[in-house]
Amino acid sequence: MTTVGEYILVVVNGITIVVTIVGGLLTILAICTRPDLRKLVNVPLVSLSCTDILFSAIYSPFWIQQILNPLWEPPPALCWLIGYISPVLWGASLWHMLCIALQRYFTICTNSTRLKSKQALTIMLLLTWSVPALSFLPLYIVEEVKVDPKLKRCGTANSDKLWAKVPPTILNIIFPYIAALASYILIQNHVRKSKNRVQAHARGPTNRLAVQYSKSGGGGVAVPSTSTETDKVTKPIRNLEGVVWVGDENSSSSEDEPVVKPGKPKVTIVHVAPASGTGKQQGKKSLPNNEERKGNEPDKNKGIVPTATIVSDQAGTNKGPRRAHVVPSNSSQNHNSAAERQITKMMMSLFAVFTLCNMPGIMMVMFSNKVPAEAFAVGQLLVSLNGALNPIIYGVMNKNIRRGYTHIRDCMLNFIT
Repeated sequence: MTTVGEYILVVVNGITIVVTIVGGLLTILAICTRPDLRKLVNVPLVSLSCTDILFSAIYSPFWIQQILNPLWEPPPALCWLIGYISPVLWGASLWHMLCIALQRYFTICTNSTRLKSKQALTIMLLLTWSVPALSFLPLYIVEEVKVDPKLKRCGTANSDKLWAKVPPTILNIIFPYIAALASYILIQNHVRKSKNRVQAHARGPTNRLAVQYSKSGGGGVAVPSTSTETDKVTKPIRNLEGVVWVGDENSSSSEDEPVVKPGKPKVTIVHVAPASGTGKQQGKKSLPNNEERKGNEPDKNKGIVPTATIVSDQAGTNKGPRRAHVVPSNSSQNHNSAAERQITKMMMSLFAVFTLCNMPGIMMVMFSNKVPAEAFAVGQLLVSLNGALNPIIYGVMNKNIRRGYTHIRDCMLNFIT
């Protein structure tokens, strides 16, 4: 007779089946239909979603049937198919985790795009599906597949043929898991070292770029400054006394560029870090005697904050105005780096959730003789829950996938109404 606890297991497992299938289909549709997601690097996520859908559609309903009808005997062919597919899908999920981890490692640690090519992805996906399918096949050929009353699933857990059980276990569970874990550890170590180098570079004495000028008054070229009198470019200009703009005083230049008055400390204006709406205000503050500047300086330099480098005074080189080049910001590269870090965090979260949900069940199956039936029920429920959590992680940690979910939902609502 079915108990209250078993009914709760059935209800929770039914909810996870629906969430897994719907979430997996939404993920596949979002990646396939959104232009910003239709990339080769997202192909493993589509394949992993297919793995979750297949597991929830094949294995989980059979488990519910065994809970509600413990005496039910499935046809031998169906029992063999379910018993064989279950470990294959487990192994395929772990190989997907390894594939994603290797992609992240080569992207973050080596800046290589080898694993992003179409040929490399095709080979990895073929190995991801074929290795577990071929390695588990000998065990299910030589052994009889039947329903285990304690596990409530078809399988060969009680087989004593270690030659057929150990190799696929090592190849599909131990090896991909350890390799994926090592890849994420190396990624984390690389990111930590990079942050430490950046912080040490910001705190310690380093060579800064100063602007070197020719005596003829031509354009400046940014070169490493070795002078001890050169100040670091660290803060925006707050006091621009002695800095005038070409066009405000007698000068042969027709461009609006900062120059230095003779006899004043020479200040090199280096434009960095866009700041919206601050160009006009700082331009006005830099004028001597509170005079208002004319021309298009605020328009040309809109959103640009000037910072100053004090260049050492050298005899014979302080004649005539000096010009400073504008240093463009590297915002696009910073944006790409931030996006890569966010994707890496999402993949690491997927791996952590997979570990928490699947490893208890895998360990129970490997040592099934010493595990009680109640523990198996909890372990298999966690395995089913993993597929339902993956789409949630995608939506929470990736704004593009979240927008894809919202777009598909809006399209369905418009179609219904």
